[in-house]
Amino acid sequence: MSTPSGSSNPDQTRRDIQQTRADLGETVAALTAKTDVKARARTKATTAVGGLRQRVTQAGQSAKARATQLANTVSQRASQRAKPVVQKAQQATTAVRDSAKAGAQTTGKAESTLVSSARAARAKIGSSMRAKPVPILAATGTAVTLAIVAFRRRRFR
Repeated sequence: MSTPSGSSNPDQTRRDIQQTRADLGETVAALTAKTDVKARARTKATTAVGGLRQRVTQAGQSAKARATQLANTVSQRASQRAKPVVQKAQQATTAVRDSAKAGAQTTGKAESTLVSSARAARAKIGSSMRAKPVPILAATGTAVTLAIVAFRRRRFR
């Protein structure tokens, strides 16, 4: 009986046989893994799903950041546009009060006339503020932004 390694030691031959069997077992396992189509398809599908989830998450975060940025911009613009209206209203109120004081000092009848003109000025200021509804525009802009974000999220699901 001849040995593959050329030695006549039976223990060495047994170890060589065990090593060859282990190598052969690893080779068979590798070939089995390559021929297992189901497992390879599952692995590819899992990888693809993970990639899609990551892209959807990034898109959602990007849309949320953009919506927040737009809401802040709209809010800032609304407050900037509201400042002149508030200042005009304060100036008009001050002017009416000054006129009322001056009228009250001159005659008692003029006081009632000035009070009614002050009420008319207040009504005029109120209508001008309703004509320029900056806070309503800010709220509408925010609502539109949130609607766009919601629509995009549904589209990516």
